[in-house]
Amino acid sequence: MIRRLIYSLKNLVQGNPKLYSAIYNLATSNQDYKAQRREIDQYSSKFGGMWTDRKDYPEKLAQKIEAGDLTDAERVQMQTWRDDGYVIIPGGVPHDLIDQYKADVAAMMDKDPSPLLMTSADLPEPARYTHDNLKRYGSARIVDDYFFSEQSRNLLFHDSITRFLELAFEADPVLTQTLRFDYGSQQALHQDTAFVRMNSPMKLIGVWVALEDITPGSGELIYLPGSHNWEGHLFSGRFKHYDADRDGTEDLDKWHQWILDEAEARGVAVQKFAAKKGDVLFWHAGLAHGGSEITVPGQTRLSLVAHFCPEGVRPLYHYYKPGQRKYYRHGKYRYTNSYYR
Repeated sequence: MIRRLIYSLKNLVQGNPKLYSAIYNLATSNQDYKAQRREIDQYSSKFGGMWTDRKDYPEKLAQKIEAGDLTDAERVQMQTWRDDGYVIIPGGVPHDLIDQYKADVAAMMDKDPSPLLMTSADLPEPARYTHDNLKRYGSARIVDDYFFSEQSRNLLFHDSITRFLELAFEADPVLTQTLRFDYGSQQALHQDTAFVRMNSPMKLIGVWVALEDITPGSGELIYLPGSHNWEGHLFSGRFKHYDADRDGTEDLDKWHQWILDEAEARGVAVQKFAAKKGDVLFWHAGLAHGGSEITVPGQTRLSLVAHFCPEGVRPLYHYYKPGQRKYYRHGKYRYTNSYYR
């Protein structure tokens, strides 16, 4: 009932971006974003960000170094994160954790029916996972398998992942979504702020884990270094996130073209991630990334993508899916999900 009321209200106001914006800001108001807004002139983005996005970053970094909060390697990571919008940790996840995770999820995939759901650009709604569905739909991915799989949570809350997230967020990370790929996504270059929406828009980090050695032609992950600092296109002239009903496909196409135009104007070339099993890549909420073309048909690109926000921030699905607001515990960390109960 509540969800129907939310969508009815959304349909009423979506033609008026100014009114939509006012209601949206009121509904998603939170202390974390309010604190950023009070010091918005300290951020490169009008939507705030993490401490690494602040103009006084050099001073804050120096304070952390002086306090002994960062190792030499972590200092380099934070500077790379600041400059490029991504950090790679080679061999960040042990192979035995990956193998345990793959075996656990494979067992769930083989169940009839499987408890897992999958999504695809070709599917209007999430569908029950089947082997046939995986082959039938392009860019198919299993969603939020961590809800069922402790091995998935063990992998995603591994020390190498949580340590980096804690440094960047200055808070404990909260797991909010995963996408498990068997094949390359071939997804156009995009920024997660459009689709993975938080009530503090720039406090989001993507994590990409290679579940096998990634071979050329399999649709490797691609990204544009430094694009996390690009800001220009706003959906309906106001919003960081995309809404198909509100913005329409034309606005989405303009945004994709804007990313390409910015890259050309700035002379930034697309980079490919030639990952080995266990390698971890972290990307900033604003980093433009995607999947390259698959040139070797049938070649797998086994990978697990996760999205995290810090404690104090909520994913937007907590607002339009009231039944999915619950948090669960894995050790000291929390997770939530938008698909399962």
